[in-house]
Amino acid sequence: MRLLRLIRDAPGAVEADLARFYALDLAGLWRGDMSLRRLAVLVRHLPQEAAVHGVGGTGGGWSVGDYLAADLVHAMTGHPHPADPRVRRAEEEKRARLAEAQARAERRRARIAQDAPTRDPAGREQERKGDTGEE
Repeated sequence: MRLLRLIRDAPGAVEADLARFYALDLAGLWRGDMSLRRLAVLVRHLPQEAAVHGVGGTGGGWSVGDYLAADLVHAMTGHPHPADPRVRRAEEEKRARLAEAQARAERRRARIAQDAPTRDPAGREQERKGDTGEE
């Protein structure tokens, strides 16, 4: 299923990687020279620097050497390399957790405000509509 989506969304990346790494043509799939299963195996085992790993904004496409170079930058400067996909992914996860925490806090505030007694301008507690206080 992901392979078909990849072929639909990024046929150029798939075709370029097949040509670069395997000297094969994606058109072979349509001509019947290559099965869908074989294409899936080839795509699944493409190296990390293949174009298909960068499709969808996942930040992929870095080779082991790229990660090592970024780690050297981090070790030498004390700051992670700004293009490191691991840094971007961590920042995105942090933003998502913060947004969820803010949403929980807002729901909690709304629940507290709903349960809090209403007061008139003089500070006296007022009855709520439909709340007679009698049981």
